[in-house]
Amino acid sequence: MERKHLILKALHRDSSFLSEGVERLIGLLKANNQQVEQRDLYDLHFDPVLTASDFEAAKAGNIPPDIAAEQNHIRNSDLLWFVYPVWWAGMPAILKGYIDRVFSSGFAYTMEDDKPKGLLVNKQAIILNSMGMSYEDYKESGMFGALDLTMDQGIFAFSGIQVLEHKYFSSIMSSGREEREKYYREIENLARRVVNETRMSDVQNKQKVA
Repeated sequence: MERKHLILKALHRDSSFLSEGVERLIGLLKANNQQVEQRDLYDLHFDPVLTASDFEAAKAGNIPPDIAAEQNHIRNSDLLWFVYPVWWAGMPAILKGYIDRVFSSGFAYTMEDDKPKGLLVNKQAIILNSMGMSYEDYKESGMFGALDLTMDQGIFAFSGIQVLEHKYFSSIMSSGREEREKYYREIENLARRVVNETRMSDVQNKQKVA
C-alpha cells in the first residue's frame, strides 16, 4: 500500500545540507512506490504572520485560501516530514508562522471541557534538523530535551500527531563530505525503515482479513 508523504521544508538555501538530504529522501521514497509531495515554504513565499483578520475569518468559518490549501495538504497525507535548521534554539520564523496559522483551532486541535484535544490523530511525523553547534554542546546544555519538549510535545503531540523520530545533525557548518554522507545514510535508512514498517503492517492487515 502506498503511503502519502508530505515534506514540509523550511530551508533558506537550495545548496544546504538538508536540501540534498531531501532530494535523496524523495528519490528513495518514490523508488519504493510511496506518494510524495513537497511544500517548500520559501518557494511558496508563505506569509508567516498570524493576523487579527486570520482569527476573525476562522471564527466566521472563512478560512483564508493560503491556510486552507496547506490544511488540505496535511489532511491528505499520512506521514509529515518537517525539515529545517535549528535557529536560536527553535524553528525558522517562516515555519513557526506556518504552525501558528495552519495548525489552527478546529483543524489541529479543539477544546473539550476546557482541555485541549488533538485532532490530527491519524498523522505521524518525522523531524529532521541541522545544527551549527556540536552534539556535545547541545547535550550538555540540555537543549535536546528542551527542543523535544517544545516541538515534539508542545506542537505535534498537542495536535495529536505521533512523532516517530526526531533526528539532529550536528556541527553542520564544519562537517566534511564524509560526515555528511554518514548523515545522508541515516536519512535513507530511516526512510527504508518507514517503508518496511508500512509493508509489514499491510501484510498483517491482510492476514487478519484472511
